[in-house]
Amino acid sequence: MNSIPVDLSRLSGLLCVAAPERKTDLDGVIRKDRDGNALWVTGVAVRRSGTRKASVIDVQTSAEPEGVTEGSPVGLTELDVSLWEIEGRHGLSYKAASVYPVRPRTEGGAGPAPVPTAPQRERGGKATGS
Repeated sequence: MNSIPVDLSRLSGLLCVAAPERKTDLDGVIRKDRDGNALWVTGVAVRRSGTRKASVIDVQTSAEPEGVTEGSPVGLTELDVSLWEIEGRHGLSYKAASVYPVRPRTEGGAGPAPVPTAPQRERGGKATGS
């Protein structure tokens, strides 16, 4: 399955609409990535900048999105999208290096500011420059 990077600069209004939870299969078994890390899924409302219509996407991460709560503004790093097809069904799957909380800027500021510094990751999951 090929993944396509998403240009995050074209999105605005990112908001957590479903708090992070562990990703499970149909039998309730926790799903893991190739490295054995438990997978997390967070429901995020996104809107293309300059438009009114928003969509909700489930964003999968290999690390728990700490500090992210339902209704809070969030940021994403390294968002990728993949097309999948299984037994005649198909859809899109979204994965990110991280989902992190942001706080609104004080009056006079332009847009939200990150609360913590989100870790930058190389493709392959290794953290860089801390």
